[in-house]
Amino acid sequence: MALTRRSKITPHPLRRKSSVFFRAGIILLVVAAVALSLLSVLLSTIAIQNDTLNFTNTLRGTIIEPHVKHTDAAIESTESEEGATENKNEIDEVSPATGEETAILTSQTHPILRDDVPKNEDRSLNSYKYQPVKNGKRLLTYNRFGGRLNNQLFQFITSLQHAKVLKRKFVVPNEVRDVEWTGMFETKIPLWDLEKLNTNYDIDWEMGLDAAFRLNTPDECILSPKDGKLLLEGGPKLWEEWDAKCPDVINLAGNTGLLFCGGQHQFCGDTEAQTEAYKIYSHIKLSDSLMQYIPSRRPEFKGKGFDEMAIHSRRAGEGGYDWSLCISGNTRTCRNHVGGQHMDKFCDVRTMKGNCAIWLDLDYQIKTEKFLKSSERDYKFVLASDGTHDWNIDFKGQFVAANNTDWLMAIENRVKNVAASDGVISDSIAVSAWMKGKLRGQTDLKNIWNSLDALSATLLDLFALVDSTYLLGAYYSTLSLNACYLRGMGRIYDSNMCWMLMHPGSKKATLPSLEATVHMHKPSDTNVLPPALMSDVEHAFVRSEDGQFIAIDRYLIHTRKKQLIGVLGDGTVPITFGKDGNGKETVHTDVRCSYGNQLDSPATIVLMKGHKTFQEHYNVQGDKYNTPFSTNGDRFRTMLIICEELKFNKNLSRHPPLTLQSPDGKFALTIGSTFAKPFGKVITAKTEAEDKSKLKTIHCLSPVYGLKDPRWIIEYLEYHKVIGIDHVHLYNIDMHSKEVQEV
Repeated sequence: MALTRRSKITPHPLRRKSSVFFRAGIILLVVAAVALSLLSVLLSTIAIQNDTLNFTNTLRGTIIEPHVKHTDAAIESTESEEGATENKNEIDEVSPATGEETAILTSQTHPILRDDVPKNEDRSLNSYKYQPVKNGKRLLTYNRFGGRLNNQLFQFITSLQHAKVLKRKFVVPNEVRDVEWTGMFETKIPLWDLEKLNTNYDIDWEMGLDAAFRLNTPDECILSPKDGKLLLEGGPKLWEEWDAKCPDVINLAGNTGLLFCGGQHQFCGDTEAQTEAYKIYSHIKLSDSLMQYIPSRRPEFKGKGFDEMAIHSRRAGEGGYDWSLCISGNTRTCRNHVGGQHMDKFCDVRTMKGNCAIWLDLDYQIKTEKFLKSSERDYKFVLASDGTHDWNIDFKGQFVAANNTDWLMAIENRVKNVAASDGVISDSIAVSAWMKGKLRGQTDLKNIWNSLDALSATLLDLFALVDSTYLLGAYYSTLSLNACYLRGMGRIYDSNMCWMLMHPGSKKATLPSLEATVHMHKPSDTNVLPPALMSDVEHAFVRSEDGQFIAIDRYLIHTRKKQLIGVLGDGTVPITFGKDGNGKETVHTDVRCSYGNQLDSPATIVLMKGHKTFQEHYNVQGDKYNTPFSTNGDRFRTMLIICEELKFNKNLSRHPPLTLQSPDGKFALTIGSTFAKPFGKVITAKTEAEDKSKLKTIHCLSPVYGLKDPRWIIEYLEYHKVIGIDHVHLYNIDMHSKEVQEV
């Protein structure tokens, strides 16, 4: 059969393109199908792991595992009505880079490090340059410093920052002492909400509970204070050297003090490292059950303007009256962060000293014009106070403070339920060493009650500062510092100080707009300090409701046998005079003392003795002077009112007010400031002889009558100095002439 040759058919150009598209489409469909299958397998695997994890948690029951949520928790949180615990203007949540961080629930012994780096990552950053070798356990921990909550929190975040930058797992050290207790380990007591923190960072809450972990750290891997400050500054080359030396664990130490770099309250490292510390704060939350008690969330305060401003009132720390600690700390902090020609504008004496006694100069301490009021009576604010001053004296009704009482009662009731079913509560609640020791064999919280009270009150104060529109903070305080970081970079200029402390891109602070800033010191300013700020001692000076008596302060008076609570003051109180069976003059008052739950305790009055009877010096002498107070003519109305039966509770972080009141209510007085303590030692048989020869302080109630010539005040002071007095308190210096004030 003859073969015939077929003619070659040339396809149409459009048809050729269609064939190409068809083949490409088939390939894309196959690739998409494979990808979809792989994605389905991955999602199924994750779902199975989650189901397995949930099932495992269910089987675990009430076994304490820090920061793993349980459905059968021993103490359930009281949910807030709003349920909101987010910080305003927080830094956006940072998702961990693939494989760089490991969530706590995966329980891996060390983080998985990256094999590759995303092409779009900034190659100039240390996080790109530093790719450590995958060997060793790669852990980082620290030794706890002796400061209380806010120092502990700052140290915790500093150490976690180092762990993140150095790409190591962070091991949280145990809490052994009272001052170290933060409540972070005790998840069954709802103080914190650290779920976001644990999700975004590789944190181990169990390894550090074992004392052997710290003891087994090689000495060469425990950093000195000098090494600690240089670590992040050294960059990848130095980090690789430490990796070679300490592949398993690095201990930042820290028991010698907080780790600051560059300036006071400044994080270590470059801009990237410091910003990493700021991000950590954005993941730290207060529990819903506690958050509902900050004033801005309370329904009774909503819409009344109290959230416009929050004030942190701090005298000198630990309830002290010594201004030097506060003033020098403020000045050092300010000058560390504000440099050059602007230093004197923001770090002037009035600002630095007035910040230690804000109630004396409130308006001047506010530095942003839009938050000023026409009168101090117009300010409303949330107050976080260290208790060294009674703000009711001048600002009664203008402020609110957080109250943790209801939260404490709820926790106490839940613990009672646990004890009723389980007996002792240490196994159900305690995780840290300190808590285990305190609750061992206990069926209630009485052994930790004061610590729980102080901790929860401080946390409420901290987050109340965070939640306000404007923060008037204390420059030298880590509580105000933490409040700034929790508020975030977006709100640094809505404060007198946050902009000063937060400047990760430069050594010195970026100043606020000078046009919007007020109360800056100018070289042309000739005005001296307000008289109230001239003193170095501050007292309550509370007037009774009838205006006839002024209490200088409430005192804790040490005697040979016990401590007594008393009030030093001057003026007229309900008092009667009589004689005992031996004809000796007696002084009696029906004023009663109340302090916390100690009510209507009897008072005893001690008067100044003169050359006449008590009754004559109190009622008769000096009657031509129309005043209820001590005056010329030997009228002695200075007195001590002793509440002998009241018991002082030294364990309280905040002491309740002391109230003096007559049965008919005509005389009433309340002092809420901290207890003042007289200088010097109590004279006893064991006291050294030199203590008897020199007074430590003197109260000059009316120092000099009609003083006009400054020469006499010089003579007055020199005389008292010669006879051994080294501290003179002139409380009414503003009543005298300018020349006398200058002396």
